[in-house]
Amino acid sequence: MSSFEISKAKDGNDTLVYMNERKRNFLHSSYYPDKEAKEWADAIRLDDESIIIVYGIGLGYHINYLLDKLSLSNRLILVEPSKEIFEFALNNGYYDRFKNRQNLYFISEESEEKLNIILQSYIPWDNFENVIYKEFKQYPKVFNKYYEIFNKSLIETINSMRINRNTALYFAEQWQSNFMENLEFVFRSVPVKSFFDVFKDIPAVIVSAGPSLDKNIDQLKEAKGKCVIICVGTALKALLKKNIEPDFVVSIDGGKKNFEHFDGYKVKSPLVYDLTLYPKILKEYEGSLIIAEIASTYTKLLSNKLSLDFGRLNTGPSVANLSLDFAYMLGCDPIVFIGQDLAYSDNRTHASGTTYEKDRIKENSDEKEYIYVEGNYEEKVLTDHVLLSFKTWFENYIYGHPDRTYINATEGGALIKGTKIMRFKEAIELFMKKEINISGEISSTLKDGKIKLDKRQIDDFAKEFRDTIKKLEKMKNDCMRAAKLSKKMYNEYQKDVNADVSHIVSILDKIDKRLKNSKDSFLYISSILNIVTTKVLKGFRPEKDETEKQKKLRIAMMSYTLYQGIYEAIEKSLEGLKKALKTVDEIKR
Repeated sequence: MSSFEISKAKDGNDTLVYMNERKRNFLHSSYYPDKEAKEWADAIRLDDESIIIVYGIGLGYHINYLLDKLSLSNRLILVEPSKEIFEFALNNGYYDRFKNRQNLYFISEESEEKLNIILQSYIPWDNFENVIYKEFKQYPKVFNKYYEIFNKSLIETINSMRINRNTALYFAEQWQSNFMENLEFVFRSVPVKSFFDVFKDIPAVIVSAGPSLDKNIDQLKEAKGKCVIICVGTALKALLKKNIEPDFVVSIDGGKKNFEHFDGYKVKSPLVYDLTLYPKILKEYEGSLIIAEIASTYTKLLSNKLSLDFGRLNTGPSVANLSLDFAYMLGCDPIVFIGQDLAYSDNRTHASGTTYEKDRIKENSDEKEYIYVEGNYEEKVLTDHVLLSFKTWFENYIYGHPDRTYINATEGGALIKGTKIMRFKEAIELFMKKEINISGEISSTLKDGKIKLDKRQIDDFAKEFRDTIKKLEKMKNDCMRAAKLSKKMYNEYQKDVNADVSHIVSILDKIDKRLKNSKDSFLYISSILNIVTTKVLKGFRPEKDETEKQKKLRIAMMSYTLYQGIYEAIEKSLEGLKKALKTVDEIKR
C-alpha cells in the first residue's frame, strides 16, 4: 500500500498527501501549491557562491521557482526523505525542469553513515561556509526522524570540513618547510606499500592516548607478540614507561609540539610518517622509517618525480584515524581500539604517562563548546567538535570497509558506531591466543623494501629542482611588478572611476600568461599558496548593490593581494628549495 496519494488542489494543480500513522499530511498546499511555492522561493536570498540545501522536494513546485534565482555557479542539493515519493515524482515528470541541471544533487533516504560520505562529496571543502539550508513547509515535522539524522550529519560534515581546512591553512607554511628538510630521509626509508597485507588476518591493536588507556595499558604485555601493536605518537611515552615497545609508531603532525612525544626516548620500532612530519623527530629517531603518501601533496609529488610508489594511506583529522587505515592495509583482522576515548573522561584529555597527562578541561568555560554524545558504557560522555570529527571519520571508514571486525576495547569514552564493545582482556582471550613472529616479519620486510634509486633518477630530480628555482626567481620578479601595477591601477580608479588603465591591464595579461605557462613550478610551493588563494577567494566577494567604482577598486585590490601574496610565497620558499637541492646533490655523491 502506498504511503502517499496525489489529489487536486483548489487551483487545479496536483498536491501531495502523505499518510503517517493514519494522519493525512499535505506536503504542499491543498489550495494553492503553486502560489505557496513562489512565496517560499521569493523569501530566499542568494549570491553566486551559495550552496543551497533544501529539505523536502515533494512534487518540486518550489524548486522550479528556486531555479529562476540560481546562477550556473550555484550548487543545489535536494533532500527527499521519502524514497517512494522521490521515485514517483522523478518517474512521472514532476522533476523534468530541474533533474538534469548542472550542479544539482539528489539525496533520498540514506543511512546516517552514508549521509556523511555523500555530504562530504557534495559540499566543496573550500566553500562550506556558503551553505544555505532551507526546509520546505511541513517536511521537518512529517519526516522528523530522518530530519534529525540529516541535520546531525550536515553539522558533523561541515564541522569536519572546517577543522580540516583550518588545519591545512594553519600548517601550510610549516608543512612546506618540513618537506624541504625531510627530503634526506626519503632515501633511507621503506615504502609503506611493502607492508600491505603482510599481516593478513592477524589481530591489530591501535593504541591511542585517551584517558581510558590507564585501565588496560598493562594488559598490552599479554598481547605483545600475539598481535600487531600500532601506537600513535601521543601514546608512545605511556607505553615506553611501561616497558612496552610497540610494533609500529605512527606520526604525521608537522608542528613543533609533536616532538615532545618523542623527546628523551630511544625508540627501535619502525615509524610510519609523511614528509610533512616535524623534522627533528626524523633526525633523532633511532628506529627504521616507513614513508607513506598521507596528508601531504608533497609526498605524492616526490613519488611521481622519482617514479616510485610509496603506497597511500587515508587519513582523517587525527593520527588515530590514519592508524586505522594502516592496520587495514596491513591486512589485520580484527582491529582493536584502546585509549580511543574521543571524549573527556573525568574531564581529562589524555592518559597517564603522556605529555598531556595533567591537562584538564573546564566544562563551563566560554573558550570552547562542549557537547554530550552516547558513550560506550555511560549514557552520555563529554566531547567537543574536534573529537566529534575524529569519531565521524571512524564511523564513515568502518561503514565503507565492512569486511573486517572492529572492536572498541577502550573501556570508556564515546561510542563508535560499527564497532563491537568489548573489554580488552576479553579481546585478548578471544583473538590473541598464539605467539606470532611479528618482529621477524617486520625485519624481513624492512630489509627487502629499502628504496633504491639509480644515478639517473637522482640527476633528473636535481635538474628539476634547479629549473624550478630559476623559474620561481623569474616569477617572483613578475609578481613584484604585477603587484606594483595593480596598486597603481587602484590609485587611478581612486582619482577617476573612468581612468584609462588599458596599458596596465595589457601588461598584467602578459604576466598572467607567463605564470600559467610556469604553473608546474608552483607544485613545490602549493601548500603556502593555498593561504594566498583562500585569502583572495574569501576576502574579495562583491558587496550587495556594489557601485561601479567599488567594483573596480575591489578588483584592483584583489589583483594586488594575489600578486603580492604569490611574491611573498616564492620569497619564503626559495631558501628551502635551495637547501633541498643541496640535500639531493649530497645524496648524489
